[in-house]
Amino acid sequence: MEVVSEDTHITSLENTNIDRTLVATGDVITQQLIEKKGTKHDVTRTVRMGVVGLCLGPILRAWYLTLDKVVVASSRPKLDGLKKMLLDQALFAPVCIGFFYCVSEMLSGKTFSQCKETLKERYVETLIANYKLWPAAQIVNFTFVPLEHRVGFVQIVAIFWNTYLAWMVNKPSELEQARLDQEKKKQKPL
Repeated sequence: MEVVSEDTHITSLENTNIDRTLVATGDVITQQLIEKKGTKHDVTRTVRMGVVGLCLGPILRAWYLTLDKVVVASSRPKLDGLKKMLLDQALFAPVCIGFFYCVSEMLSGKTFSQCKETLKERYVETLIANYKLWPAAQIVNFTFVPLEHRVGFVQIVAIFWNTYLAWMVNKPSELEQARLDQEKKKQKPL
């Protein structure tokens, strides 16, 4: 069992379950509050988002351990936090967003070329949204939150981020939306 603090024992399996649950929660919020699906909730989609969380959790933990090795603690914790945030946002965030889209798309049965199209359409918008939220959250995380609680802190903030990502990855593409709009026009009586 992996000990993460003196008074709390959480195994890697428990951490992974937390990661899965929080990403799936973002999808539930998206489907119920944003898309207003009600009883037409897509459970398969929520499970798929949970699988994405299973993939991302261990990667996040490894990244935070790597950052702590690269940016060695000094007598200036605020500067250390700033350095970690800059590395996180310059190196990890762009890759993690691409990974998220690719894994989500592949799990939903889309081809690699469809995944590339989704990235072309949504990647920059998502990265910009990332830069509006995560630098401030990561400064707090890297400056004030102990290493063993960083993934937990990030996952709390990520409930909101996961809601946004679930909406972004599951909304119709521009082409799909145009087709849906055409179908609605055909169904309307003159």
